Amino acid sequence: METWTEDRIASATQFVAERISADFVETGLTIEFRIDPQWSGVDVSRGPESVVAVRGGHEFPLHLEGGTEQACWYAAYQMQDDVMGEHGRPWPELVDNSGGYVGVLSLPGEPPQIAAWELAGQPFCAVGHLQRACAAAGLKIKSL
Repeated sequence: METWTEDRIASATQFVAERISADFVETGLTIEFRIDPQWSGVDVSRGPESVVAVRGGHEFPLHLEGGTEQACWYAAYQMQDDVMGEHGRPWPELVDNSGGYVGVLSLPGEPPQIAAWELAGQPFCAVGHLQRACAAAGLKIKSL
């Protein structure tokens, strides 16, 4: 059984925060995390189940107990939904250098081994590398 110390929880949360912030930097949405033992309903004082992501008025469990990749996937999944809800259109929509439509990235419906964005059902890049992967592919994310 894995041991979740306060330092490990803090490191894992920071790891997720950096990856999510890198992908969503141009959306204007931010995410914060807090420890809330009451959230999980489990008798834990400061376990991984107690980490809650906060985005405006939207709160959701981070699911660190499933590992950092699951937590990255889940946070990105929730954040993508928030971006689309706030702007009323799909995001991230990719275009080529001439502005031609390429497709909309999505996250798989189930947590993968590595949290990754997909294009047309195929892996595109790991969560946290969206901006650089688009640049490397000669693509842009359509402005919101």
